[in-house]
Amino acid sequence: MSAALPPATAPSADLAGLFAAQSRFFQRGKTRDLRFRQDSLTALGDVIRRRQDDLLDALAADLGKPRLEAYLAEVYFVLAEIQMAVKQLPSWAKPRRVGSPFFQWPARSEIRREPLGCAVVLAPWNYPAQLSLSPLIGAVAGGNCVMLKPSELAPATATLLAEIVAEAFVPEHVTVVTGGAETGAALLELPFATWFYTGGERVGKLVAAAAAKTLAPVTLELGGKCPCLLDRGVPLDQSVERVVAGKFFNAGQTCVAPDFVLVPREDHKAFVEKALQAISDSFSGGAAQSDLARIISTSHYERLRRLLPEGSISVGEDDPASLHFAPRLVTAAEWESPLMSEEIFGPILPVLAYDDPEDVLHILRERPAPLALYSFSRNQSFHDRVMAAIPSGSVGVNDVMKQATNLNLPFGGVGASGTGRYRGRAGFDCFTYERSVTKRYFVKDIFLVKPPYGNRLDALKKFLR
Repeated sequence: MSAALPPATAPSADLAGLFAAQSRFFQRGKTRDLRFRQDSLTALGDVIRRRQDDLLDALAADLGKPRLEAYLAEVYFVLAEIQMAVKQLPSWAKPRRVGSPFFQWPARSEIRREPLGCAVVLAPWNYPAQLSLSPLIGAVAGGNCVMLKPSELAPATATLLAEIVAEAFVPEHVTVVTGGAETGAALLELPFATWFYTGGERVGKLVAAAAAKTLAPVTLELGGKCPCLLDRGVPLDQSVERVVAGKFFNAGQTCVAPDFVLVPREDHKAFVEKALQAISDSFSGGAAQSDLARIISTSHYERLRRLLPEGSISVGEDDPASLHFAPRLVTAAEWESPLMSEEIFGPILPVLAYDDPEDVLHILRERPAPLALYSFSRNQSFHDRVMAAIPSGSVGVNDVMKQATNLNLPFGGVGASGTGRYRGRAGFDCFTYERSVTKRYFVKDIFLVKPPYGNRLDALKKFLR
């Protein structure tokens, strides 16, 4: 480790020097070596395993995350992706042979995946470890250097991530930078080769504008209101169980959580009753404090309070001092209300009744494309109609959020919900680019095009038919 480099928690004034050091490290070519990438990811996995209890403690301090939720979403999931990347990297990075046109024969053509250079990852607070480390895994697997900025709203996790990364990597390769808006603004001034941002649309636009200065590729994971549409005749008990479990995981602070549910009018009352019972069974008594995560900050807590319309049904009591927000069901909501026009991102579930599915599909079609779309039905034709009507980053059929936990599926949005894909192989592709290579041999070239052309055009046209 070079003594001249700034520390992992570099203040914004040192970011330019850190960027220069990472640029030099990348140019030396060490990150191109596949064994180096695999060893780096293995080292990261080893540190995470050794410090997983510290990580669970940090997540509890920042968000009050139940340890089971934190382990599944932010430890196991990350370790599984590391394991996949280490195992699959040789096949992901192997050049892909393609054919060559006859007039180039003899020739060998192939497509190689090449690293982009120095990458920046700007992570959010709701899954502060997973959504920092998952893109980092793809970037390292792709052969890049990385500057990672965790969210300042999860300070305990950000501090621990800086320690974990410092144990696993040299700072010329991967470094965590901490801080708030000032650090973020300073990062936007650096000419990164690729940008990765997870968060809200407003900052996403700033990141896209910064990337545009150098025409660098940018991946934006933004979210949006994810609708859940139930068909007539679905098994309500199982449907309610799945919707409630997904919605209130991490206190609803999940970008792919079902934002609201649309239920046939004749099933609306039964759905609400079953949902209230399912919520009560999950979060009654002390479980409301131990098994439901906290809201991240006072400002977000107050935002949720302002979203609540009259007549919402609370299961349990709020505790503003500890930022525990009781689960809510909203049984009637206006489409143009704030609750139905902005992403909820909290433990509030509107349940709306509909008469004709085509009416609600028309309404949803006019709204920004969500990150996820959920369809419950026994009939494939219903799912096909829903998917044809509403574009989305992903689709869950007869369940919620499962598609986002499959590392074999790319994760990302479309339109207002984001651009670009990552996770597993898609993460490797996200931080690399396709390089086309054609190799010729020193043999007589009977198709060489060179003047004088004379009257050979007519003969050439006949030959190339």
